[in-house]
Order: sequence, then C-alpha cells, then structure tokens
Amino acid sequence: MRLPAGVSTMILQGLGMPDLNHRTKSRYTQRLHKIRKQMTMLSDDFASSIPTEGNYSDAYFAYNFPMNLMKTIVVVQQIRSWYAALFSNKRRVSVLDIGCGEGAGMLGFYHGLRDQGDKRALDLVGIDGSRKMLRRAKALAAWTRKSDRRLKTRFLSQNIDSAYRCEPKGRFDVILLVNSLAEIIPEEVIPTQFIKAVARCLTDDGLVIIIEPALKRLAHRVMRLRSSLVKQRTLRVLLPCLHDNDCALLQVEKRNEWCHQSISWSPPDFLKIINQGLNREIDILKFGYLVLAKSGVTLIRPQGHLAISQLLTEKGKKRCFLCTPAGRVELVRLNRARTSCNESFDKIKKGSVIEVHDVTMKKLSYWQVKDNTIISILK
Repeated sequence: MRLPAGVSTMILQGLGMPDLNHRTKSRYTQRLHKIRKQMTMLSDDFASSIPTEGNYSDAYFAYNFPMNLMKTIVVVQQIRSWYAALFSNKRRVSVLDIGCGEGAGMLGFYHGLRDQGDKRALDLVGIDGSRKMLRRAKALAAWTRKSDRRLKTRFLSQNIDSAYRCEPKGRFDVILLVNSLAEIIPEEVIPTQFIKAVARCLTDDGLVIIIEPALKRLAHRVMRLRSSLVKQRTLRVLLPCLHDNDCALLQVEKRNEWCHQSISWSPPDFLKIINQGLNREIDILKFGYLVLAKSGVTLIRPQGHLAISQLLTEKGKKRCFLCTPAGRVELVRLNRARTSCNESFDKIKKGSVIEVHDVTMKKLSYWQVKDNTIISILK
C-alpha cells in the first residue's frame, strides 16, 4: 500500500524540496533539520493536548498529511469493500470535511474512490479555522483538479466548536471528521448532540466518517461515543463494529486495551529521509474510526467477527481476540489441533473478519478451536 501517484511530488513541491531523494538530501540539510525539529515540538504539544499544527505547518504537512490521507483511503476502501452498493445510484457524490486542515481527509476520500476505479464526479467542501492551512488545502486541491476536471472544491474559513452547525447550504453524502474531533471537543466526552447535529446535514443514505489517532484517551472517547449512539438508535454504526451490542473492549478497559487499527504500508522515500534520526514507526498506520449512517439506512452489515488483536504465538498454542455480540472473546487453537479445516487460523491478522463454525465454548469469553472447526477469513 503506497501513496497515490503524484502525491509525493505534490507534497515535496509544497515543502520547497521538489527533487528530494537519497542522492540530493544533502542540499536540504538545514531545511530537513528544521522540519525534524518542528516534528518533535509538534509531537510534544500533541501529547500535552495543545493544538499547534498551524505553528509547525511544514512538519504537519510532511508527516501528518500523508499519514492522514492514507488512513482515510484505508477507511474508504473498507466501506467500498463491505458496502459496494453505497451511492450506486448517484453520478456525483458530495463531501463535507469539517476541520479539514490541509485537506488530507477530503483528498484521501477522493483517492480512495479513484484507486478502486470509481470515476464519479465529486464535490468537496472543506471548513477550517486556520487560513494558513486552508491556503495549502486550496493549492493541493487545485493541483489535483489539473488531472481530474470532474472534481469540484470549495473552502470556507470558520472556527468550529461543539456548538457547530453545518454552515454550507444543502446536504452531503459524506461528512468527514478526520483528526479534528480532539481539537473541536477537547473534553473527555464527545457530545452525541454534536454528532447528531452534524448528521442532520446528511442525505438520506449519507455517512459520517470519524477518524482519530490511536491514542488510548482519544480512542476511548470514540468507543464511548459509539456506545451512546447505539443506545440512542439515532445513528447506525456500519464499521468497524459488526454488531450493535456493548463495545467489547470498553468492558475490559482496566486491561489497557482500546479499539484501533494497525495497517502496514510502504511510506514514501521522502518520509523515510525526514524520519532519519527520529526513528518513528512510520510504516504502520494506527488509528481508530467509526462509520455512521442514519438509522433508516438498509445496508446489510457483514457477517462474522472482527479480530481485534494480532495472532499471538505461545508455547503449544496460538490465540487471538475477537469482538463478538457477546463481548471480547479469546479464540485459542492448540498446536496439536491444527488441521486443514482450521488452517486459516494461521492467517488471521488484526482487522480480519472471520467466521467460526463448531468451536468448544469453554466459557462465553473463551472459544477453543477443535480439529474439525472450520475457520473462514471473509476479509
């Protein structure tokens, strides 16, 4: 998984290092040093919940923009994979990106559709309170439009808080909140009223897509928001959850676990160069997300259970954890029970959706794979 064609060029031009590579990096020693220093400051402020992206815009653009764009692409691909019929009757899809920043969410949505061969026209509207970031978002959108005249973009400068009501007229097929909730709502609880107010700007079959960093505090906020929305039944959770029961991981909060994705990708060379000396884990995309639809949407949710851990290898056995309607379940296979029926167990990854037939339920939270257990990986 890589950045879409041309995005690296677009980023490097924006950073003023159009020909940066491993041979030319010595030309940009001072520039790279400045960006690395900014990245450290940005991380320190983020850890302290201080929103200073605008102060370190080059570092944010070099590091966060491509990562956030890729996260959005991953989520869009998940949506299209599970709900292929979504918007099938529409020739043009309208998208509102709330707290758009430099446009990683809206452009990630665009590339997520295009990379899967979806050629429908797109109307993208971005709203943000930082004029500096909006200038860069406009430049990136203009650069993208050069190769796709079906793309229309519009940007609005507006500060957004928990009392925000959708400012643009009309309704939208998709509303994005990509790494913006933490700044809009810094409190420990995300008000359902805010999300429901945003959702009122949706078309009848529209979606709200929330993507947040995989930090424990922020992930737990999203998990609690999901639980509140499920209980109120005003919005339907389409992904990543495959059921409407209590969140499996909220039940085991004391075990220091939280719902998030870990997706491997191939970072571009410029990001590897910038990362020299910083040694960040740049080849893994980590994030939490929710895809919400109006409660009346008739899309059929996928069947199966979501793997919420990697496959864990221990002496004499392998195990992983599943999110099920009954809660968090430990799925275990003793090495001696490995057969052709259950050999797919070895291919389970975090984020896999699997079906399990004929297991021994030692207890509600402990399922043991037998030699005749059939395991199928659906996604």
